[in-house]
Amino acid sequence: MFDVVETSNFPTEPLLELTAPEDLVDELASAFRRREREEVRIARLLRQVDEARAFDHDGYSSSTALLEHRMSLHPGEAQRMVARANGLAGSPLVSLAFERGLLSGSQVDVLLETKWRAPDQFTEDEAELVAIALDTPLIRQLRKRLDYWLDGVAKDDMADERNLVRDLRSLNLRRDGEMMRISGWIDIETGEEMRARLEPGPPSPGDDRSTPARRADILVDILNGAGNRPNLILHVSSETLLAGRPGISETENGTFLTADEMRRVSCDANVTRVVFGPESRPLDVGRTMRLVTPAQRIAVMARDLHCVFPHCDRPDRWCDIHHLIPWSEGGPTSLDNLVMLCRHHHTLIHQGGWSIQGTPNHLDFHRPDGSQLGDKPPPRPNHSPFQDPPSKRPPTVDLKAAIQKIQAIPYPRGP
Repeated sequence: MFDVVETSNFPTEPLLELTAPEDLVDELASAFRRREREEVRIARLLRQVDEARAFDHDGYSSSTALLEHRMSLHPGEAQRMVARANGLAGSPLVSLAFERGLLSGSQVDVLLETKWRAPDQFTEDEAELVAIALDTPLIRQLRKRLDYWLDGVAKDDMADERNLVRDLRSLNLRRDGEMMRISGWIDIETGEEMRARLEPGPPSPGDDRSTPARRADILVDILNGAGNRPNLILHVSSETLLAGRPGISETENGTFLTADEMRRVSCDANVTRVVFGPESRPLDVGRTMRLVTPAQRIAVMARDLHCVFPHCDRPDRWCDIHHLIPWSEGGPTSLDNLVMLCRHHHTLIHQGGWSIQGTPNHLDFHRPDGSQLGDKPPPRPNHSPFQDPPSKRPPTVDLKAAIQKIQAIPYPRGP
C-alpha cells in the first residue's frame, strides 16, 4: 500500500549540542537561510516546469495540481508557490534580492501581491519598493508601507478594489458537534471597528481564560446589550482628513485606511481621532502629575505603535506606559520620558533585572548581566507622527544602478 522509502537517501545534519542562547538563535537563523536558498531553487524549478509544461508528463492539469498531489501540499500553499515563481520571473530586482538572501519568502510574497494590484506602477518603481522591503523586516509594517504607496500611485483602483471587497462580505454559522462555528469575511473598515470592540486587552489577575475565550465572551456581552463600546482610535494628518491629500491615514493597529474610509469612519461619535499637524494640542503635563493622562497615552500610542522592546510588536492595547526615568527619581510625566512596553517586557524591566536607557527615539536595552541587547528598537514610521509626511514622491530610481548595487552584495556566508 505504501512505498518503502530509504531514509538513507535523505542526508541529514546531526543536531549540534548547543546550550548558549545566542548559539541556538544563530543556528536557527542559519537553518532559515538554508531554507530560503531552497525556496529560491524551488521557485526557479517551478518556473521551468510551467514553461516546459512538465506537469503534462504525468497527466497533471497544472503545476498547482502537481504540487498538491505529488508533493502533498495544501491547495492554498501550492497556489502561493506557483504565483511566487511566476511573479519573480517578471520582477528582476525582487528576484535578485531574493536570490542574494536579502529578502525572505514572505517579503517577496507581499511585494508580488502589490505588483498584482498595480503592475505598471510596480515595474516603474520596483527599485524603490525593494529598498522599502530591505528596510522593513516586519511583514505587517511592510504591507502597510506598500498600501501607502498604492494609495499614492493607484488611488482610484485601490478605492474600487475595497468597494468590491465590501460587496463580498459574508457571515456563516454552522453547528459543529457541541459547538457553533462562526466564519466569514468583512471589509477592512468594518473589521477594524469590530477588532476594537472585541479587543479583550491583558487579562485581569486570576483570569485564566484564553484570549480567544475572553473575546468570545465580549461578543456575547455585546449581543446581550451589556458594556460600553470602546473607542476606535484613528491616526490621521490634517491634510488627509480635510482634503484627502497624502499623509498619515491608519488605525492605531497600523492598518492603512484610504482617505474616504478615514473620513467616513470619523463620523462615528465613538471614534477618537488623533490629528497630526500644526494644530496638535499640547500633551506635556510636566512634573506635577505622576499618572499618564488619557491624552498623553493616546499620543504615546500613536508615536510608538507597539511595545518598544527590540523585535516585539505586541499592540498598544496590550501595553503599559513606562517612565524611562522613574517618577520616584525625578523623572517627568512627559512624552519624551514615556514609552510603551507590553506587560511581559514591562515586568522584565521592573522585576527581571533588565534596564532601558535613552530617549524614545533612541533606546538601549541591557540584560541583567549588563550586556546590550540588539542594535535598535523595532521599526518606526519613517516620518515624525507629529507632522505630515512629504507629499512629493521620491525621485525616480536609476534601475541599472540599483541592479548593479544589489549584484555587488556578496552572497551570505555560512552553511
